[in-house]
Amino acid sequence: MLLAISICAAGTVLLFIIGIAMKSQRAIIQERMSQHSESIAPNTSSEADLALPFRERVVLPLLGKLADIALRSTPSGAIQAAEARLDAAGRPWRLGGKEFIGLKVLFVGLFLLLAIGVTKAVDMGFLLRVVLFVLLVAIGLLLPEAALSNLIAGRQSAIRKALPDTLDLLLVSVEAGLSLDGAIQKVVEKLHNPLSEEMTFALQEMQLGKRRAEALRNMADRTGVSELSAFVAAVIQADQLGGGISRVLHVQSETLRTQRGLRAREAASKLPVKMLVPLVLCIFPSLFVVVLSPGAVRIYRALNIISK
Repeated sequence: MLLAISICAAGTVLLFIIGIAMKSQRAIIQERMSQHSESIAPNTSSEADLALPFRERVVLPLLGKLADIALRSTPSGAIQAAEARLDAAGRPWRLGGKEFIGLKVLFVGLFLLLAIGVTKAVDMGFLLRVVLFVLLVAIGLLLPEAALSNLIAGRQSAIRKALPDTLDLLLVSVEAGLSLDGAIQKVVEKLHNPLSEEMTFALQEMQLGKRRAEALRNMADRTGVSELSAFVAAVIQADQLGGGISRVLHVQSETLRTQRGLRAREAASKLPVKMLVPLVLCIFPSLFVVVLSPGAVRIYRALNIISK
């Protein structure tokens, strides 16, 4: 009995000691792992930063700092105005309003350096230097705005061209039994154009809790297309008054197709006027050379004979 009690006591003490040893060893391992993770945390964050594209690591922060310099002397609504224009252009290069202002500052600085280099390389008067400085700085300031205006015009033109076909698909979907939201989702799935991208944003806003009328109105405000604004207003009015959406879509589709035909006729009627410039500058001079050169040669020869 005494031997059994001694063995049990010894075993208990041994297991207690082993447990303490294992617990301390586990604590040591956890402490070492925490120290190791703390030592590699900065490297991990730096590696994550290096994994970002060059545009997000260098270009956008640089443009943001340049914008901070420019915003000290610009109106407070400059960023909001730039944001609205970038939304109308479809967020080119994923720029924000602040980064776009920084891009303008960068272009002004580059053209200013170009003006300094030209004035150093070419000897010119003081007045000509001032004119050159003002001209190049104005070009640097207006060039990003001109490029953005060109992008806005191209995107609005693409939305106008895609709007009738999009309304046809919406009409077919609604007549097949889908709701307006389901029809918009079908358009997003089937079509890939700037209008479908804007409808994707509208669907995302509705999923985040905005009312459909507000989301559609925001879509029309972002694009700045009058035809899309008229369509959104008609849909919202029909929805509020309880009218048939299919009837509204049919009328809007016919109206937009008529307007597209009128725009095509207007563009065709402008072609003769636009063709005058290449005719006058390129074709007429060559015709004059071909038609008048033989007569000029004969007149020259006749004058030489008379003079002799």
